[in-house]
Amino acid sequence: MAPSKTDSKYAIRFTEYDLDNGMHVILAPSHHVPLIVTNLWYHVGSKDDPPARTGFAHLFEHMMFQGSKHVGKTEHFKYIQQVGGSLNATTSVDRTNYFQTLPAGELELALWLESDRMLALDVTEENFENQRAVVKEERRQRYENKPYGLVWENIVHHLFPTSGYHWTTIGSMEHLDQATIDDVREFHAEYYKPNNCSLALTGSFDEAEVRTQIERYFGNIPIREAVKRQWEPIKPVNGQIRLSLEDSAKLPAVNIAFQVPSAFQTSEYAFDLLGYALGGGRSSRLYRELVYKRKIARDIEAYNYALEKGGAFVLEARVQSSSSVEEVEEALWNEIKKVQQELLSSEELEKVKNRAEMRHIASLCELGPRADRLQRAWTFTRDTSRVNTELDRYRSITSEDIRTLANQYLQRDHSVVAHILPRTI
Repeated sequence: MAPSKTDSKYAIRFTEYDLDNGMHVILAPSHHVPLIVTNLWYHVGSKDDPPARTGFAHLFEHMMFQGSKHVGKTEHFKYIQQVGGSLNATTSVDRTNYFQTLPAGELELALWLESDRMLALDVTEENFENQRAVVKEERRQRYENKPYGLVWENIVHHLFPTSGYHWTTIGSMEHLDQATIDDVREFHAEYYKPNNCSLALTGSFDEAEVRTQIERYFGNIPIREAVKRQWEPIKPVNGQIRLSLEDSAKLPAVNIAFQVPSAFQTSEYAFDLLGYALGGGRSSRLYRELVYKRKIARDIEAYNYALEKGGAFVLEARVQSSSSVEEVEEALWNEIKKVQQELLSSEELEKVKNRAEMRHIASLCELGPRADRLQRAWTFTRDTSRVNTELDRYRSITSEDIRTLANQYLQRDHSVVAHILPRTI
């Protein structure tokens, strides 16, 4: 496939192609530092978890470091760290990624390690039991025993009443307890195959040499049957859903969430800008009104969460002890009403566009985020070149676009509202 074409000075230059086994490869050389990043995305996230086995995609992120045919348990870390590299993995609702940063001359090591665990992961009862215990402890620390840790789990349960967005990435303790080694092996066979994987390389490398190495390590892995996805469309929230949650937090909080469209649509860029206008820093509307002027909130956030199949626009406020959740909630609705009735001024629109542009360009300075942007465009749209249109998409948004979308999607009778109250002893 021909290199991407764009006139933007911030464009990522890349080439892409498919191996015979269906694995997609994206090559984006950049020689400003003598490093290379390998970034594998498996197109499986928590939305693909079996409904009776939530948390499986995340559990498998852990399993992938437990050894393979030629690599012992935890040795993946040792191999990378011995050459001065670093590595990690993350699971989201839509994908699982595995990434490594190494000196430029060590690429072949990373390719060997990744291909070995794709082809011959060591899925044993011992490894499974060990990692199940690790994930359960992670759930306790990051969700159950953390202030506000279970709020999002409760919100998505109602915000996405159908589909795999109905649960969080960590899954439920009950489902982790019920899982069997056969469940794990079946999950691996279904999703961890070359035709459900894409590899992005960024950094300092010779493209012809890298193509030969990729073919050597991944080309002989057999193609398998296409993934059978059972995606249930997201049903809209009809009527306002109100939640009252007790939590170990010291301050009360108010969260308001709305369903919005999926990634790479015009709405993603418009709602990003609206999030910056409402809660993007101390000069934002909500900070000025609720924190500084009225002093009824301690902290404010407003953000857009664009996903492959849907999305959420969320407002979060920590309530001052001298105020009430009811007062803060109504103040949030008043600010939403303002953006529904009044256009953002040209100065405010320019400010939030500058913020979006700065964040976008800053992410391109690092090899890892650059690879993730390429992967996101390919995995969600099958059009990697979209990565080079995003700045123009932000720049094209008008105040009228923002007002129109705010009126269309940010409605009281299509929202989930959560009041979080400190737990009484």
